[in-house]
Amino acid sequence: MPIAHRLFAVFFLPALALVSAVTAAQDFRPLSDRAMRIWDTQHGLPHNSINHITQDSQGYLWIATWQGPVRFNGRAFEIFDDETQLPDPGALFIGENPYTNTIVATGARGGVSYFKPALAGGEWQAQPRVFDRVDFALFATPECTWYATVTTGVVRDCEGKRTQYTIKEGLPSDSILALTKDSSGRIWAATDRGPAYFQPETATFITVAGLPSGYNFGIVSDQNTKDLWLSIDESIYRLDVATLSYERWPVTYPSTVTELYQAPNGVLWVGTHEHGLTQLDDQSAVMTTVANGLPNNHILSIFVDRENTLWVGTHRGLTQFREAPFHSHRKEDGLDYDYVRALMQLDDGSILVGGLGGIKQIANETILPFPTNSPVANESILTLAQSGDGFLYVGTFTNGLYVLRNGEQIAHYNETNGFPGNDIRSVLLADDGYLYAATSRGVLRAKRRSNGELDQPDYFGVAEGLPDEIIYAIHQSPTGDIWIGSMRGLSVLKDQGIQRIDLSAITNAEFMFGFHESGQHLYVASDRGLILYNKRTEQWQVFDDDNGLPFVKFFDVTRDLNGNVWLATGRGLYVIAANDFERAVFDDNPATPMPYSFYESFHGLASAQINTGGPPMLVDNDGHLWLATSQGVGHYLPANLAALNGQPPTPVIEAVEADGNKIKPETYLDAHTGRVEFNFAGLGFHHPESISYRVQLAGYDDSWVTPNDNQLSVAYTELPPGAYIFQVQTAYPNGQWSDAATFTFHKLPTLWQRPTTWLVSALLLLITIVAIIRLRSYQLKRSKERLQDLVREQTKSLEQLAHQDSLTLLANRRAFDQFLREKVARNGAHQLGLILLDLDYFKDINDRYLHTTGDKVLKRVAQIITTTARESDMVARWGGEEFAILLTNTDRQQLTAVCERMRNALETADLHDLVSDLNVTGSFGAALHEPNETAASLLRRADKALYQAKSNGRNRTELAPTRD
Repeated sequence: MPIAHRLFAVFFLPALALVSAVTAAQDFRPLSDRAMRIWDTQHGLPHNSINHITQDSQGYLWIATWQGPVRFNGRAFEIFDDETQLPDPGALFIGENPYTNTIVATGARGGVSYFKPALAGGEWQAQPRVFDRVDFALFATPECTWYATVTTGVVRDCEGKRTQYTIKEGLPSDSILALTKDSSGRIWAATDRGPAYFQPETATFITVAGLPSGYNFGIVSDQNTKDLWLSIDESIYRLDVATLSYERWPVTYPSTVTELYQAPNGVLWVGTHEHGLTQLDDQSAVMTTVANGLPNNHILSIFVDRENTLWVGTHRGLTQFREAPFHSHRKEDGLDYDYVRALMQLDDGSILVGGLGGIKQIANETILPFPTNSPVANESILTLAQSGDGFLYVGTFTNGLYVLRNGEQIAHYNETNGFPGNDIRSVLLADDGYLYAATSRGVLRAKRRSNGELDQPDYFGVAEGLPDEIIYAIHQSPTGDIWIGSMRGLSVLKDQGIQRIDLSAITNAEFMFGFHESGQHLYVASDRGLILYNKRTEQWQVFDDDNGLPFVKFFDVTRDLNGNVWLATGRGLYVIAANDFERAVFDDNPATPMPYSFYESFHGLASAQINTGGPPMLVDNDGHLWLATSQGVGHYLPANLAALNGQPPTPVIEAVEADGNKIKPETYLDAHTGRVEFNFAGLGFHHPESISYRVQLAGYDDSWVTPNDNQLSVAYTELPPGAYIFQVQTAYPNGQWSDAATFTFHKLPTLWQRPTTWLVSALLLLITIVAIIRLRSYQLKRSKERLQDLVREQTKSLEQLAHQDSLTLLANRRAFDQFLREKVARNGAHQLGLILLDLDYFKDINDRYLHTTGDKVLKRVAQIITTTARESDMVARWGGEEFAILLTNTDRQQLTAVCERMRNALETADLHDLVSDLNVTGSFGAALHEPNETAASLLRRADKALYQAKSNGRNRTELAPTRD
C-alpha cells in the first residue's frame, strides 16, 4: 500500500469515524429507540389511507378511513359502514366530543354521524348534512361544534342552529384544512391560503398581517407555552396569541407539512407530504421515512394514546411506534443486513456488529459504517475479538480470519495460506500469547506476533482427545484453563492436555454453545439447559425444565452488572433475578423453581431468535445488554419497562349473546336459555397478543378462570336460575391485574324451580301428614305420657331456636336483651362492658356481590368475632350487619383491647375464598357499665360511641365517656 494511502487509513479513517459518531449523536433520529408495527388491509383494515386517529374515553382506538369509521381494540378492526348512515362511506375525521363522550364521524358529501357507546354495544345516529365534505370537527364548547369543509368554508353548529362563514366573512379561502381553539378561547381556521381567527363581536374572520399565504395543514395550540404553532407549506411559525406576533421556526422541512400534533407530554410531531415525520426541533430535520421502515412518506394523521404509543396514518396503513424494553437496530435503520452473529464493545464505547453482510458500528443509537479498507467489511462475520494492543481479529463464515488495526488490514488467513477451516466461529486471545479459534476442523491454535500476525497453526481434534471437531465456543478461566464447547460435549485444555468432561450423571446435553464466568462459577449454555460448575467444590449442576424453564436450548449466557442471569434462546430471552438464581444454586433440591421473565418479539425485539456466535450477547460498560438476532441487533432499555409494567389495559365487554341473540345488562333470560357467550377485550396496544385475561361468573364460578391463549370469549351453558355478574380482568405480562369490567343478568326458573311451586307442594305434603296423624291418633292416645314428655322437649327446643339467629347460629337480639337485663340486675362487684359492632359499607357488598355473598360474609364475621372474644363473653347478632358482645369482669383497658383485637381480625381476614378482592372492616362502639345504670342507658351510650366511630372515618373503636 502506498505510504499516503496507509496514512489515510491509519489516521484519517478513525478520525472520520469519530466525527461521524458525534454528528450521529447530534442527528439522533426520532423514534429510533421505539418498536414499530404496521397494520394494513391484510390485517383487517378496510382501506390503507388513515385520515384521522383518536382514542375514546373507554380506550378504543378510532380510525377514519375511506371505507368508513373503524374501531380497534388491538386485536381486531370493527368496521362501521351502512350503520353510520353517512351519505358516503368515506370518513375524513373521527373524534370524541369531550362534553358528551359521543364519537363524531365526518366525511365526504357533508356527512356527520354520532356514535353513543354503551356497555356491550352502542348506536349510530346520523345528523343533518353539512354543505360539503367535512375534513375536521372542533368541539369548542358544550353547545357549539365547528366544522371545516373543503369548498364552503367553516360551519358553526350551536345546538342544531348552523351558521356558515366563507371568504365573505373574512376567510382567506373557503377550503378549510383544520380548526383549533387557542389558550384565550379564540377559534382559528387553517386554510390553503393561511390561517385566520374568528372575531365574535363582528362575526368575521381576521388574518394575521405578514403571515405568508400557503397550505396551512397544521395548527396546534401549545398546551405548555400557550403559543400557537402553524405550518405553512414547508415552514412552521410560532405565534403569540396575546400579541398576534409571530416568528418563523429556523427549520425548513423537505416537503409540505401536512400534520402538526402535540402529544400529551408536550412533544410536537411534524408530518410531511413526501418525507415522513420528525419531532419539532430547532436543528436540522432528521426524518423517519420509508428508509427507516415507514410504509409511506405521506403523513395523513398523528396521534399519541394514553400509553404514550405513537400512531401514524399514511396511505399505506397504520403504523405504531411504542416504547418497549428492547429496541432493534435493523437493516432498514442502516445496518444493511438482518442476520447478526457477533457483538463487541470498542474502547470508545461504541458497539461493533458482525453479521451476514459485514461489519457495522453503533454509536449513540446510530448505525455507522465501520471505517476499513479491508474486504472483511462485506464478509459474513461469525466472531469478533480485540487484543489489548488494538488488533481486531474477525472470524468469517467462509473466508477464514482477518486481522485489522485502526481499520487497516494486517493479515488474512484461510485455507489458501495454511489455515484449514474457513469458518471461524469463536476467537480467544489467550494469556499465553496464543490465539485459539473454534472451527469445523477442531480448535486452531497459533502464536500471535507483536505486529498482530500469526505463526503457522496447530490443531486440536479427536486425535488429541476432543469428542468431535465441530467447535462452537472457547473460553479461558483465570486459572489459565481453556474450556471448549463442541457439538458432542464439553472439554477443557490444561497443561497436561485435553480432558473430556463427563456430564452424563446430571444431563444428556451435547451441544455446548457459550460460556460465561463470574465469581466461583463457570456457566455453560447447552442444548439441554444451563450447566453450572462450582470451581471451589468442583461440583456440577444443571438448570432446565425441572426448574420451570419451558425452553432449555440456550445459545449463550451472561450476567449483567446487577448479577441478573440472561439466557439466549431461539425463541426469546430469559432473565432470572440475581437473588432467585442464587437461591436455586444453593438449594439442595435440584428442581427448585426459578422465577423468570421471558422477553420475545412483543417486547421490542424485531426477532426473538437469538443466534449463536462469538458472542451473541454483550453487556457493555454501562450495563446495557445487546443481542445478536436474526433481524438485527437488540438493545435492552430497562427504563422502558414501565411502558409494559405500568397501568394494566382497560377491560371491556364488547358483546353478550344468549342463544345467539345480543342482550343488554340486567336482562332476564328465559328459563330455557341454553348458552350465554361473552366477548371481551383488553384495550392495551403495547402488544395486544400478550395481554392475559381472567374471568369469573359470580353466582356460578367459585374463583377466577383463565381462558385459553388468545381466546377473547367464554361461554356458559345450562346455567341454573339466579342472578349473575360476569367479570373480566386484564394484565400485561408480569404486570398487575386491572379492575374488573362487569355485566349483570338474571335467569328465570322453570315452573318446577319457582318458590310458589315449592310452597304449594309443601302445603300438600303438610295436609297429607296431618291426615296420617289423624288416622293414627288412637295410637298417640296410648302413649300420652310419652307424647307429653316429647312435647315438653320440643317446646324447649323451639324456645332455644327463638333465641338463636338462624344464619350465624349466634344468640339473637331477643336473647341478648334478656341476658343483658339479667346481668345488669345482678351485677355486683364484677364490672360489665358492652360492645356494638357495625360492618362498614356492608350495603355495597350486597349490591355488588349479591345477598348470597353478603350472608356468607356475615357468617364469616360471626366466626371471627366469636374466635377473638373471651370464653366468658356473650356474642350475638344484633340485627342486619350489627353484632353485640357483652363482657363480664372487665375494665376500660380490657374492653378497648377486645375491641381492637376484633377490629384487627376483621381488617386482616382473608376472604378470597368468598370474593377475590373483598376486604371487610368494622366500626366499634363500647361502654363500661356504671353503678345504678340501667340496661337501656348502657345500650344508648354504646350506640353513641358506635355512631362516633362511624363519623370519625369507620374502621375504628370509640369508648363511651362516663356519665356526668
